[in-house]
Amino acid sequence: MTAVMTRVRPALPVAILAAAAVAWAALPAGGAAPGLRPVLAVAIACALLTVARVLADLPRTARGQSSGYVGPVTLLGRRMLTSLRTVPWPQGLVLAALGLEALHPSRAWHTVLLGVVLLGFLLTLHLAETSATPSVFRPQARFLVAGLCLAALSAGAAALPAPAQGAGWLAVLAAIAAVIVAALALPL
Repeated sequence: MTAVMTRVRPALPVAILAAAAVAWAALPAGGAAPGLRPVLAVAIACALLTVARVLADLPRTARGQSSGYVGPVTLLGRRMLTSLRTVPWPQGLVLAALGLEALHPSRAWHTVLLGVVLLGFLLTLHLAETSATPSVFRPQARFLVAGLCLAALSAGAAALPAPAQGAGWLAVLAAIAAVIVAALALPL
């Protein structure tokens, strides 16, 4: 049981965040465009195949290559697994989730939360694939925080009605924040 949990533990957060991203992107299905079901099926398939790839890649590093005769069925199976591993399933999930978000009436806060969930999914996927610790993101922490702050600021700006009093100061604040983020990114 312990050996199984050590293999499954890195894939568990990836699976949870993939399911959360698909569910959150498809959540307000009322009033959605007609193409919701096929895009939802693609998103679910990409999420499942991403988790399967993470689970399949974990023990692969410990396996060695066999030196004997390999039958045609085994060879075909290995080639199919290799081809499934090379397809960028996580990127497909992100595109499908954004497609789902575009198919229903948009709300700024909903889109921002989807972006946060997708960012968390991609970060945990990277940690699961590389067996790294979260400290690997320490050099990028200020950019991640700045991006999250800009996302929250944009959701706040979108929530204000257009002719509202005080909307001008929010636009100036957003412009200043964008300049600060650009200045932070210049050393890279």
